Amino acid sequence: MKKLKKQWNKVTVLLLTFGIVFGLFGVMPVQAQDGTASGSTIFDVKIVHTNDIHARVEEDDYNQVIGMDRLSGIAQTFTEGADGSLMLDSGDTFHGQPIATLVKGESVAKLMKACGYDAMTTGNHDWSYDKDRLKELGGIANVKILSGNIKNADGTSFFDTDELVKEITKNGKTLKIGVFGVSDPEMKNKTTPSNVEGLDFQDAVAYAKREAATLKAEGCDVVIALSHTLDPKNVAAQVDGVDLWLCGHEHIELSESVTTPDGSKTYVSESGHYLNSVGLIDLTCIMDEDGSVHVDYEKTSVDYEAAQNYPKDASVTDVLDTIKAENETALNRVIGTSPVELDGVWEHIRIGQTNLGNVITDAYLLATGADIAFENAGGIRASIAAGTVTYGDVINVSPYGNYVVTKKLTGAQIKEMLESSLTIQKNCIVANDSGEWDAWPNDSGSYLQVGGIVVRFDPAQPAGARVLSVQKDGQELDDTKEYTVAVNNYLAGSDSYPQLADAAEVGEYSCCEELLIQFFEQGSDAVTASAAKQNMIQTTKETVEPEQPSVPVTPSVPEQPSKEQPEAAKTEVKKEQASGTKTSVKSPKTADSNELFCWMILLLLSGGAGSICLVQGNKR
Repeated sequence: MKKLKKQWNKVTVLLLTFGIVFGLFGVMPVQAQDGTASGSTIFDVKIVHTNDIHARVEEDDYNQVIGMDRLSGIAQTFTEGADGSLMLDSGDTFHGQPIATLVKGESVAKLMKACGYDAMTTGNHDWSYDKDRLKELGGIANVKILSGNIKNADGTSFFDTDELVKEITKNGKTLKIGVFGVSDPEMKNKTTPSNVEGLDFQDAVAYAKREAATLKAEGCDVVIALSHTLDPKNVAAQVDGVDLWLCGHEHIELSESVTTPDGSKTYVSESGHYLNSVGLIDLTCIMDEDGSVHVDYEKTSVDYEAAQNYPKDASVTDVLDTIKAENETALNRVIGTSPVELDGVWEHIRIGQTNLGNVITDAYLLATGADIAFENAGGIRASIAAGTVTYGDVINVSPYGNYVVTKKLTGAQIKEMLESSLTIQKNCIVANDSGEWDAWPNDSGSYLQVGGIVVRFDPAQPAGARVLSVQKDGQELDDTKEYTVAVNNYLAGSDSYPQLADAAEVGEYSCCEELLIQFFEQGSDAVTASAAKQNMIQTTKETVEPEQPSVPVTPSVPEQPSKEQPEAAKTEVKKEQASGTKTSVKSPKTADSNELFCWMILLLLSGGAGSICLVQGNKR
């Protein structure tokens, strides 16, 4: 019995040991070979996102531009070892800098191909070379342009495809990712109308709803939307079925989630502008046993400083160097002639209107049909010599890649802007006269060159009263009427002119240098006529607004005054009437008294003593 009890104890201990061991296995998750929970697969998807590059493709330390060759190095480093990757762009890419406009965007397209972009949607500036050229650029870049809500007149899609589908296989399972693109209908109004003639920009939200549902129906586990829209979060919040929105146009850093109508969450991302930053997005896609997919999102924004930790892609650098060499030939292309030298001297354009200022503002008016145009002095960087004018000459004048926008301002607001400009001008004149470089005001570049109006001004008047007259086509501006004003996009947001900065844009056009080239292409007669204009006329208040005195203004006294109009008599009349009191005007006295003469005649006729007494009484 004792032996049996001992054996039983051994069995009990053994059973308890097995129980503990198997109990521990029970609380530990079963791991698959790829480190996921049993029956599930984790797909590591890496996405590189850019937007609103505006052809800033060369590294630029001063302006904090990362450059396309370093962008490619960042993309390669980030995506290495991932289960799948995509390189995507949200528009305004092909246009904006001379390196692009010289060859109508081809340089940027070649660099996009070298970097390995998969797809993009269109921004309003991508249409700047016209719709057919945009299609060509997509082919050169080997990138799918996705803007399916842009239709031909017959209702078919303008671009060749509406979607990109990518499949990633892992552990015998396949993750299907669908990408589509949408452009805000308002973008049609933010480019020259001829660039999008015949196209219909359909409702963005309605299209996105249909396309997201279509991709889900086609078996896509993850849906990504590329958008170039005015309010990306608002659009995203109205559409079910999209996991990630990659956006452009607003030039902001954005990384937020919003709730869609069915209660789901969608992620909305935008990655700055001008290639000052790159969005690196980790999509962790967990596919369960039943095939359903859960997506987690994490974004890292790489700015210029952080980008220096990544290598440049030497192959992309080679492409960039080749493009720059080829562009040297294009810079020598003759685009017109100028019969006179066009003055863009730094000091001159800050202290007065110059003929180059006339030509630039007239170029803006020609392209936009605006009523009035302004160019800030700081936007003009060189003169143009008389004779042939090359593409390079124009680039030297306008090297920034700024583009022209239009806004609506009242006549009163325009006069306020001119008053501010005249204050800047006055300070610049003082600085110029001093001969001291440090004396120039910080806002000297905000002095305005004007077009479309004739401004008469008196610098001797106090601030706020220097503008005496502003006429458009011979008529004085109406303070309450709105006028369309064309300016470059930098000036449009200037702190010097809050009237302009606070106004909404009503149109966007091509780069400043492109519009200037178009103006020269009209011929030398147009240049001559523009250069000769007098848009800013310095005068005096009395000349423009003559006072209305209470009596006629007395002519100036000749060198030998007339005896019939003695000066003393004129002075007396003027003085008495100026007092405001009604008085009789006395005639100048002569040596004899007329009254006394009459009484002497009476005395001779009467001959009486009574008359003599009467005369004596009157003399007293």
